[in-house]
Amino acid sequence: MVLGDVRAKLPFWLKIARLQFYPMAFIAYSLGGTCAFVTSRKFNLLVYAVGYALLFLIEFCTILTNEYYDYDTDRLNKNFSSFTGGTRVLVDGNLQFHEVRTGILVALSLVIVFSYLLVRITGGIPPLRTIFLVVVGIFLGLGYTLPPFRFSYRGLGEIVVGGTHSTYLVLCGYTFQTGTWSHPLPWLLSIPLFFSVLAANTLAGFPDRLADMAVSKKTFAVIFGPKKAIGMASCFACMAALAGVWIWYNRGKGWVLTIEMVLVISHGLIILLALSKLIRSNNFDKRIDGMMALSLAYIIWFGIIPIISLLWIKNLS
Repeated sequence: MVLGDVRAKLPFWLKIARLQFYPMAFIAYSLGGTCAFVTSRKFNLLVYAVGYALLFLIEFCTILTNEYYDYDTDRLNKNFSSFTGGTRVLVDGNLQFHEVRTGILVALSLVIVFSYLLVRITGGIPPLRTIFLVVVGIFLGLGYTLPPFRFSYRGLGEIVVGGTHSTYLVLCGYTFQTGTWSHPLPWLLSIPLFFSVLAANTLAGFPDRLADMAVSKKTFAVIFGPKKAIGMASCFACMAALAGVWIWYNRGKGWVLTIEMVLVISHGLIILLALSKLIRSNNFDKRIDGMMALSLAYIIWFGIIPIISLLWIKNLS
């Protein structure tokens, strides 16, 4: 009976996990590891694997917490999709609140276990530095919707997601390998990544806007209104491209730089055209799945391209 219940619930646990969002975090973390390899010739595969398992669990715990505390807005949301509006696993009664609470506690327990393992296998790294990064990740991740912090209900949600899915993850990838976060390279390469995530997360508030307004959740789309928020998202996308091109221009070589600029600028222009079309439609409270797919794919360039570029330059040197 118990095994049958587990099998019956497994599809809903996979759904609530929202696995489609993990690759972006993985790429950002890998960028940090690549920076460590290029700048210090340090890269431990076991540390890399355990570190990512730890960050995966923090993200999983964050997503469960968001699903739990965003229930009211998800219940009202008519524009939900695989990109926004939650998974509706709680709304549809596929999982119960007590089951999600148990999932959060189990995930947090595993975070403690993997934190201990990471400290043990990174003997030369100050343990407090690793523990500090873990605590920051839990605080920012769970605090996104968890009372009393509720960053996403106070107008800080987009900033928090932008920071955690760029600078924080890149620094984790770098620090877990080297024991330091003082080198400028991981900080520098996280800048375009930050703005690209900020653009996508700003757009993610559009389909949820009416439901979020009803429960006083203050996303950029709610605070500034749809037209201003689209302008903000456009600026963020441009800033990501400009920062990326500037960094790669100063560090890139030959055909690699050319491909980087063509891909990023072309993708950025497509996003701007799509946003311009959205403004002209004057219809903002709807699903924008195509727009979300474009903006999420845009983020990937700012992780993949630096990784390839750094390894290419390393091979040339």
